[in-house]
Amino acid sequence: MTNKQLIYLCLYFVFSIVVFLYTDLPYLGQLSLIVFVLSLGLFLLTNMPAGLSAFIALVIGIVLGIPEKVLFESLNEQVVWLMIGAFMISAAVEISGLLDRLIHWIDDKCHTENKMNLFLFMIVQLISILVPSTSGRAASMLPIYKAFSTRFQSNQKYFALLIPVLILMGANLTLIGAGSHIVGIGLLKGQTNETISYVDFLIWGSPFGIIMGLISLIVIKKMFFIKNDINDQPILNNVKRTRSPLSVKEQKTLLYLLITISLWITESIHGFDIAFITIAMSIVMMTPNVGVISWKQGLQSVSWSLIFFVAGATALGELLVSYKVIQYIQENLFGYLSQFENINVQVILLIIVIITVTSHLYVTSHTTRAVVFVPLFLLFSDMFNLNPVAVVFITLMGTNYCVTFPVSSKALLLFYEQDKKPFKNKDLAKVSSILMPIYMLIMIACYYFWWQYTGLSLR
Repeated sequence: MTNKQLIYLCLYFVFSIVVFLYTDLPYLGQLSLIVFVLSLGLFLLTNMPAGLSAFIALVIGIVLGIPEKVLFESLNEQVVWLMIGAFMISAAVEISGLLDRLIHWIDDKCHTENKMNLFLFMIVQLISILVPSTSGRAASMLPIYKAFSTRFQSNQKYFALLIPVLILMGANLTLIGAGSHIVGIGLLKGQTNETISYVDFLIWGSPFGIIMGLISLIVIKKMFFIKNDINDQPILNNVKRTRSPLSVKEQKTLLYLLITISLWITESIHGFDIAFITIAMSIVMMTPNVGVISWKQGLQSVSWSLIFFVAGATALGELLVSYKVIQYIQENLFGYLSQFENINVQVILLIIVIITVTSHLYVTSHTTRAVVFVPLFLLFSDMFNLNPVAVVFITLMGTNYCVTFPVSSKALLLFYEQDKKPFKNKDLAKVSSILMPIYMLIMIACYYFWWQYTGLSLR
């Protein structure tokens, strides 16, 4: 153990003692909080595999009193099965030959940095409108990431950071951009009988999402892009460059992909969850004679460390809700805010923006952030006589920001856990140190120059 890690360990013990001695939480709430912080520390401050860090913390928590069923139910999460299926579908795209074909196309067309960045930006905006899940969009972009990192090998870190960050900014574009939007609007409907339509969300969210996507592209390009890696030399010199028709396996894979995306888009019509659709289509792709890859190839394609980390981290996050840790924080926050009866709109907007944008630092699950903060700010809107639709929409925009740590987003984790880990925690933190304040400023600017004139005035 290094001296720095020893210092962190001492700080953790001090934190644990403070939690146990100076909070009014029940024992299981205190234990849930310190175990959750332990899992984050192991992930961020050591070289321990992501899945192992989450399950070590979970097992320690169970030994100290958390119910055992938490461990066994940790895999009973939709996002876990969504990611397993997404890995298998990505493997089908690669093994079928479609990925090689994409690499050839990129080799032919994307020689300049402008063409390459324009292609990436446009395709992420497109799938942000079509695919209703940040995890699903990240999985669908994996073959493109592999193609670009093969074509421009020195810029692997650049692509591994740019693609998931663009995906996360694209979540702001539409109502189906993130599952948390559905959760938040459901809470709005339940408590106020008001709602936000698909068209309204598109009108309010798409300008903000596109602006932040462009800013993210500029910032990450400035920080990590290696210009000398772009040249006119093809990477496939020894490969015969003929335009052959799609093979039977490629045709089948393409057909299955189109069916999968169509089912994702029409989820509200047929009623099947996106996680079930993804697993079902991955099974079709592995079925003998019908599919394009074998069962063994599908299983080998899954990043099991990432799957176990998502399962463990989700379970730890839910403990904070189950044992009233989040409620405790809410009550103390409201006790403080209730002192300010005549607070003005500018301060209210600033409070919502700061709390929601930074919320990913202490509530890692995107959906959990919506579950926690939408009711919190609906009470806030009632307390200060605010427009609940505006409050909920701004809250959802703020909670969509989750760039600081890989653990804050499944999309980031998916790329972080690729072979040889293309970027480090500190790379992401550097990006966030610039993007987070910009994100807050653009939210405030959008409110004053767009949202308040299109039906989202706070008062």
